[in-house]
Amino acid sequence: MTDMLTHTSEQDALPTMNNRIRLAVREVRETAFRALYATGVSSGEAAAAADTVTAMQLHARTGIDTLLETLDRLDSTRTPAGVSLSRNSAVDIVDHSPRSGLLSGPLAVDLALSQSRPVLVSRIDDHEAVDWYALRAASRSGTTLWLVTLDDRGRHTNATVVTAAGDMHRDVSVPTALESDVTVHDEYGGGTLVLTAPHATDASRPVHTAVERETRYRHAVSYGVFVDTAKWSRAYALGRRFLVPEANHD
Repeated sequence: MTDMLTHTSEQDALPTMNNRIRLAVREVRETAFRALYATGVSSGEAAAAADTVTAMQLHARTGIDTLLETLDRLDSTRTPAGVSLSRNSAVDIVDHSPRSGLLSGPLAVDLALSQSRPVLVSRIDDHEAVDWYALRAASRSGTTLWLVTLDDRGRHTNATVVTAAGDMHRDVSVPTALESDVTVHDEYGGGTLVLTAPHATDASRPVHTAVERETRYRHAVSYGVFVDTAKWSRAYALGRRFLVPEANHD
């Protein structure tokens, strides 16, 4: 079902509803950026990820959840955050430490848009984060992208298609013409495969359209966006690590 606006004028009059808090769009993005940057993510990566978190929160209500999961992975890893790029005869492989679609998705999407080869974001489970970055990138570049979820054996389970018009289709069947392009050996452990290809006309309706997203964004700018209070408190506390106290000088 198409994701439509759910707030009514009566709901908009309430500053807080049950366990939710109303925030400005700017607050969501700034807190996401600060929390990621304070955890060691580079400024450019943090900015791209913060944009994705904001879009996911506005349109799917999953942005803060994804942010917190990524921060947990960053805090628990014993090695510095980083990314490696390798290739075989069929695909380029992006492997991020820790494994995160929120952080490695932008690199994979931008790489796929700049070449004709598919790009695999290896061994991730936050596939949705890659989808949301790809949606913005596809509409800006005028290119349709396929984001195919692969299981541990390299077999495709479903696909998300984001179009140049700014629409997102989910659970799209992979056509026979793309079968050879989405075959990946199981040594790479699954993930999300990103590739450019036309979106064949089918009966599926987009779950998000450019018009609806623009309407929701304008609504959120005017009335705010609701976020779970406990989750927001944790994200805000992690973001405060960005503000390092100035050293005292005698």
